[in-house]
Amino acid sequence: MRKLSTLELNRISVEEFHQTTKIPLVVVLDNVRSLHNVGSVFRTSDAFLVESIYLCGITATPPNAEIHKTALGAEFSMNWKFFEDTNCAVEELKKMGYTIVAIEQVEGSVALEEMTYDFSKKYAVILGNEVKGVQQEVVDKCDFCIEIPQYGTKHSLNVSVTGGIIIWEFFKNLSKQIV
Repeated sequence: MRKLSTLELNRISVEEFHQTTKIPLVVVLDNVRSLHNVGSVFRTSDAFLVESIYLCGITATPPNAEIHKTALGAEFSMNWKFFEDTNCAVEELKKMGYTIVAIEQVEGSVALEEMTYDFSKKYAVILGNEVKGVQQEVVDKCDFCIEIPQYGTKHSLNVSVTGGIIIWEFFKNLSKQIV
């Protein structure tokens, strides 16, 4: 086996990326404090054709050198918007017809592997603060919550890891309608 060179990867330009059809998914960051987590979500969202990222509350916004360290330029390709309050972002998304899903451990959550996708819907997934998770008042506004089952001694994952798992699962299922 031989590693492929950057040229052999046939990466598209930022301009081509903006013209590419995206999956019907918005990622909402609810008070995510780590700039590296924010950058990682940008990079993963770019990789899997996410429509947009909503940065809320204390979540930092580009341009930012620390975000760039992990985003590696995805902050230029991804559409993003800032909201002072996550509730305002949720209200806007609801008005635009999105199904709102918090990624959180709650009573009645849907296990990720049991999630069913409705191809007629657009989705917004909310990832929460590294310590407190998604705010309860935001959870209250969601259509449902998804939980990533965990079987070890820890029952939490890093925000960027959670984002990667969730974004991949949505891409794997929703990309069927754009390919």
